[in-house]
Amino acid sequence: MDTDDFLILRAGEADGLVTPAEALDAIEAAWREHGTARQVLSRPAALSLATPAAGFSVKGAVLAEDGLAGFRILSRGTNARDWIWLADLEGRPLALIEASWLRALRTATTAALAARMLATPGVTTAALIGAGRIAAQLPAVLAEALPGLAALHVASRRPEAVAEFCAAHQAKMALHPADSAAAAAAQSDIVITLSGATTPLLHAADLRPGATVVALGEADVAADVLTGWAQRFVVDSDDFAAAGGNLGAWIAAGAVTAEALAQRLGTDLGLVAAGLATGREKPGQNVLAVLQGMATGDLALAGIAWRKARLRRLGLRFPLGEAAATRFRGPTPRRNRSLR
Repeated sequence: MDTDDFLILRAGEADGLVTPAEALDAIEAAWREHGTARQVLSRPAALSLATPAAGFSVKGAVLAEDGLAGFRILSRGTNARDWIWLADLEGRPLALIEASWLRALRTATTAALAARMLATPGVTTAALIGAGRIAAQLPAVLAEALPGLAALHVASRRPEAVAEFCAAHQAKMALHPADSAAAAAAQSDIVITLSGATTPLLHAADLRPGATVVALGEADVAADVLTGWAQRFVVDSDDFAAAGGNLGAWIAAGAVTAEALAQRLGTDLGLVAAGLATGREKPGQNVLAVLQGMATGDLALAGIAWRKARLRRLGLRFPLGEAAATRFRGPTPRRNRSLR
């Protein structure tokens, strides 16, 4: 494949190109770069656009160490799509990658890495709230991130899906169905939420003292987990003005303000990954991480997929060099002869 070729990976063509171990290493490196360089995200971090029938969001980032820049472009609606546009640092377009699978892996990997950085060393039990497409990526990356985990307790809004999920995703730990989010959390030192619920499933009263909560759902964690339980509050991106997920739900409900969130903030995962800040300060501390997902992680995984796809000659390739000069055949039109 020529270096000037632009690669398009369509739906499904990037699936499986990134392993859990590669995802963990790549996103941790992206967090480290964010912790040291800081200015790696687009300004604003997220841009929104709406039509009468659809919504769009765009997030951009630079990964200088990988030589990559680009944008995640997400549409919502009947014809929803999820793409990553990739370029080099000189602006040369490299690829357009359909990213549904990559985004699911990035989200699950982000959760697993946060758990590894923030949990008390030696924990053996975790809970997963959610049993959908993104949650399906978690058991494998969590087992890779925390090989000492022995049990993962799974709960969902759809109890009938939990047993099937546990049977399908057995990893290097045992997966156990739970009747509710509260039941799963009561048995776990790490609680990860990846649910699309629009009302809270997890409350402060459900949590063990000293637990670690990693929240990546839409609105599945009650505000009292922050206001009445958490002793340490961690984020990936501190752009609360553009907050979505649980942060946005709390702000919209009036449970907390963006200013109050900023005052409660202990640190961000970029600083922790770079060794410039401490995540968990002591073993018995109640730690809450609310993560929105940064474009750096999307770019990091897209870069791996792009390089592997090039080697395997996957997808559609288009040369982006200069077009050949157009040559006219036949006699010169009469009206132009006077110009010769």
